[in-house]
Amino acid sequence: MGPAYAADPLVDKVCGLLQQPSVVSGRFEQTRELSGFPKPVNSRGRFLVAKDRGVIWQTEAPFASTLRLTRGEILQKAGDTVTMRMSADKEPAVRAINGVMFALLSGDIAQLEQRFSVTGKVEGNRWALSLVPREASLAQVVTKIELNGQKFVEAVDMLDPNGDRTRIRLLDTVAANALGKAEAAQFE
Repeated sequence: MGPAYAADPLVDKVCGLLQQPSVVSGRFEQTRELSGFPKPVNSRGRFLVAKDRGVIWQTEAPFASTLRLTRGEILQKAGDTVTMRMSADKEPAVRAINGVMFALLSGDIAQLEQRFSVTGKVEGNRWALSLVPREASLAQVVTKIELNGQKFVEAVDMLDPNGDRTRIRLLDTVAANALGKAEAAQFE
């Protein structure tokens, strides 16, 4: 049992604006600015977040690859070849990373509030939040996360301790009550 946090009116307000469907999917555009490299690395593709299953992050360009985050593992594939597999049983950080990514992409602000100090603002139906890790172990991976959106998360900007920045834009987001057959197969 983690520590209890007082109900935050800001978080309650944002949670009231955000839809929390079982399945969210759409397109992403990602820009990574790496310290020491003059040009950012851009990628784009499709994402799928299933509340009870995990996240599928399918990069289409510049290289095709699929990243699957589930409660138990991180799996990366290029075509049918597994290029990386990390088990939460062997590496406890996997569970924390997956939990944070899952909460970020699905807009589970209440879950994020347990691991981050949350500040921000709500203007009409738009909101913007700034998250700073509460735990030292998480602070080794990410310094700050900026989130904004309306009824879905639209942008995630992450700054890590070595100065690298990842900016993700979530576009054409669609909600569904359940996974389709082809979508469910991606989690097999």
